[in-house]
Amino acid sequence: MKALKTILFCFGCLLAFLLAATASCVLRAKYSSIPALRTRFAYMYADNLAHYSFLQYSQAGSEQGRAALLQYLNFLQRIRNEHIQYSARTLHTDFVLTYLHLYRLESTAGDSAVADGYMKDAQREWSALGWKNEDASIEAFKKLNQSLQTSEAHFSGESDPQAPAALDKANKARANR
Repeated sequence: MKALKTILFCFGCLLAFLLAATASCVLRAKYSSIPALRTRFAYMYADNLAHYSFLQYSQAGSEQGRAALLQYLNFLQRIRNEHIQYSARTLHTDFVLTYLHLYRLESTAGDSAVADGYMKDAQREWSALGWKNEDASIEAFKKLNQSLQTSEAHFSGESDPQAPAALDKANKARANR
């Protein structure tokens, strides 16, 4: 009987140790490892998606560019909603640039109401950065948009900053043949 009590006691101690170890691993994973992995994956995926959406925006037609930019916006919003540990400054800056690209697409397409909505969203994100000395007026954003457009045209080797619209017209002409 004494041997049975000793075996049960050892089994109980082993069970308690295993439960404590399991709880410790679960808590460490939940509050340390998993958020770190989510952050790392968010940065990698956001970077890849940013490059993809910019290439679609600058090289493909306006519909493909719009779809890629909206996909990128949805991912940025997901980062914000899921409280992934992501630099707030980077997140706001990525929102601003994406909204400005969408503003440019909608302005080129002639949809001024939607374009104005994107411009207001860009201003809101810019204001959220907390820079007191920076001008967030529509005129300042239009200047920023123009300089961004010029630098992107130079970066991509295009002389015409309205290339996505010209590409759409060329694609439509080819489709009509």
